[in-house]
Amino acid sequence: MSQFPSYKLVESHCPQCDYKLDAATIARGADHIPELGDYSICINCGQVLIYRADLTLRQATAPEISELMECSEAWATIEKAQMFIRQRGKFI
Repeated sequence: MSQFPSYKLVESHCPQCDYKLDAATIARGADHIPELGDYSICINCGQVLIYRADLTLRQATAPEISELMECSEAWATIEKAQMFIRQRGKFI
């Protein structure tokens, strides 16, 4: 069992690789539900994504990436996930 809970999402597709995304692993806290402006990472390609109000995902903009990079803990988590995804390889 994962140490992080999962959350069922409205089906969305990664704008980078078109992978179907319909769930999220919540690393922020067991009782946190994704909301507008939260970030995510595509499990297939590692693209940084941002939640819209309807919980579909869009690609993060350059200013949003810069803002995330200013938070060393958040950016370290993103880089760790992206490294894992690159080493594992894409699903499709």
